[in-house]
Amino acid sequence: MKTKLIRLRMKLPIKPALACFAALLIGGCASTTTAPSTPPAATVRIQEWTAAYYGSAAAGKGTLYYNGQRHHFTISGLGAGGMGGQKVTATGKVYNLNNLRDFAGTYRGVSGGLTLIEGKMHAKLTNGNGVVMYLAGETEGLASSMGVQAFEVSLTH
Repeated sequence: MKTKLIRLRMKLPIKPALACFAALLIGGCASTTTAPSTPPAATVRIQEWTAAYYGSAAAGKGTLYYNGQRHHFTISGLGAGGMGGQKVTATGKVYNLNNLRDFAGTYRGVSGGLTLIEGKMHAKLTNGNGVVMYLAGETEGLASSMGVQAFEVSLTH
């Protein structure tokens, strides 16, 4: 009986520590995915499919609305964190885009979301040219995602 009591005492501090860590991680993701209040240089609409089991893979397509014109692009990516499969439909604001050719490239960032049939997602992604996308959208499927992502964006003609 005494041994059981000692084991319980050793396990209790771990759970609050994990809960605090999870809360900080969720809070950090939420605060980093809010777009500035300034007008964006462009907007995007994205449709993507993701499958994850600790690591994740994604593929999709999108449309960039820049300088009064529509430009189509593809997305492929890898990430760490998450489980399940989902379809993501998102819209977003694009900042620091001064030239169309700066839009393509590898975007890195954090995202978080939970999908139980339907859900929400938020992400902030930045590429090597300093272009930043803030995305918010709807998800369908059964998945949880929170982690680091890397997406390759290629303009199509």
